[in-house]
Amino acid sequence: MVYRFFVNPTAGNGIAEKKWRNLQIYLDEQVIAYSVFFSKTSGAIEEQMGQLNQDQSQFVIIGGDGTLHEAINGLMKNRAQGIQRTLAYISAGSGNDFARSHHLAGDPITAFKRIHQQINNQDVTLLDVGEYINESTGTVRYFVNNIGIGIDATTVAFANQSKIKRWLNKYHLGGLSYFLAIFQSLTKQDAFDVVFTLKDQQKNFHTEKAFLITVSNQPYFGGGIKILPDASSVDGLFDIILVDRPKNLGRLIWLIGALLRGNHYQYSEVHHFKSSQIGLQSENDEYSHLDGEVVPARKNSLRLTSKKYPFYI
Repeated sequence: MVYRFFVNPTAGNGIAEKKWRNLQIYLDEQVIAYSVFFSKTSGAIEEQMGQLNQDQSQFVIIGGDGTLHEAINGLMKNRAQGIQRTLAYISAGSGNDFARSHHLAGDPITAFKRIHQQINNQDVTLLDVGEYINESTGTVRYFVNNIGIGIDATTVAFANQSKIKRWLNKYHLGGLSYFLAIFQSLTKQDAFDVVFTLKDQQKNFHTEKAFLITVSNQPYFGGGIKILPDASSVDGLFDIILVDRPKNLGRLIWLIGALLRGNHYQYSEVHHFKSSQIGLQSENDEYSHLDGEVVPARKNSLRLTSKKYPFYI
């Protein structure tokens, strides 16, 4: 077995490179065959994934949720050509929501040993991956964690732009940057009109007061906020939360508290759905994100479908 590692050295403000150096010592000591690719620009790992059709190495990604997002998009392009490669992942980002959801070890050597054992045992897990089609632009993308529209995405945009995020990453507290960005985005996000279609159930839902929308394969977003507590990455269904804008700031702060406590489903502003096929229409220009990768504010005409992809996790 030859391993090919794809490392985003800037993930987690350098955490990924440090983890790789620790793992490299172990690989050399154990005389395990490997090669390594270091990403130097955004999109480089996705491009690499799409070019290695004949490479029979076992691919292992080392980086954050954004790095994993790049990898799955490159691999899904290969699958469209009839080539499918089982993916392995060692977390090394600031938010690490995928790793948190799947209880992945933070230590790279421990994580690699688990991957190595699963490969030897052919212990493959089929995980849900979301297919995102913007019917207005023709854009097709894939996401492993979630997509968000509204204050969710506005928060991610502000967190990614934040200088304090880089400082917090140095102390392995990058997830706090999302929490702090919530308060900044509260002053910017207005309510917007949206229509949901749950296509597998032939049901529609319409609100003119949408404030936050998250469509997810797993419970967490924003570096550990458990926004969809019972979401599963293996049930073939998206979990969707739609929150209407509360009437006043006091109610909004109360709802944020409920979200952090994990008992937010009980409030009238909060709507929770499950579906494997979703249509979403909004005429307002809103930020959105896929796995924390921000999409500029625009109108949305989306079609979302749950797919399966094999992982060693």
